[in-house]
Amino acid sequence: MENVSIYIPVFNVERTIEEVLNSVFSQTIQFDEIIVINDHSNDQTLNILNKFKDIKIINNKKNMGLSYCRNLGLKSSKNKFVASIDGDVVLDKNWLEIVQTKLKENIAMCGGNMVEKNLENKFNKWRSVYYSQNWGNKNMQNPPFLFGCNTIQKKDIWNEVGGYDENFKTNGEDIDFCAKLKDKGFVTYYLSEAKCYHLQNDDSRSLSQRVWRYHSYGYKIKNPSFFRFIKLVIKQFKIFFLRSFANLLKLNFTFICINFYILINFIKLEFLNINNKD
Repeated sequence: MENVSIYIPVFNVERTIEEVLNSVFSQTIQFDEIIVINDHSNDQTLNILNKFKDIKIINNKKNMGLSYCRNLGLKSSKNKFVASIDGDVVLDKNWLEIVQTKLKENIAMCGGNMVEKNLENKFNKWRSVYYSQNWGNKNMQNPPFLFGCNTIQKKDIWNEVGGYDENFKTNGEDIDFCAKLKDKGFVTYYLSEAKCYHLQNDDSRSLSQRVWRYHSYGYKIKNPSFFRFIKLVIKQFKIFFLRSFANLLKLNFTFICINFYILINFIKLEFLNINNKD
């Protein structure tokens, strides 16, 4: 087994980062290097990080965005193999032991199975149904993409494909990066038994913003415009009716209410995005 680095990009994760780091230190196979990129957090994140020994903290002087932090984490790592998790993801103690089995195969990047933890929250439950970050309970070679929340990759291949596109500030960088790997003929792999757990606890506001970011910036980078606004709103109406009809058949009125709230707030957020651009 070769040494493995891990980096964690974080922004305002005071509620979760201690539990996340404890899970990193509790692996059955230890990481050789632990890097945390603090993307100019303005809460207590840095104070909590400073309590931990044996981690390397990189503080950005301003908020640079997720892709920048990913590139910085990989560039700063000293090992051939580099893992990454988000600042609200807790690793199962066997995570590294499981994913390392794929490292010496012809695999450029491997991802695990992230499970939502706080499902008593109705907004988390809704998110787990419509925006889960896993590909189910079966292993898969070359899935559509690997979710960036928990991955391990070969550093030299990251460098070969040109890294992450730093225009992706909050999400969508994982889809774009996996597309680069695919274009170059590299193999990716999803390991369902490599489990980790999502600590994110959404409310109506944070969930709406999450869905808006996903559909506005998750796949392609496009400048806000009135044409894009109309196109995205029409798409959201279609999604709303399809989901709500399915929910109605199951008498799931809670989900119907959330669907409606998400739709209204998506329209507001995209409209504000146009005004901010102007």
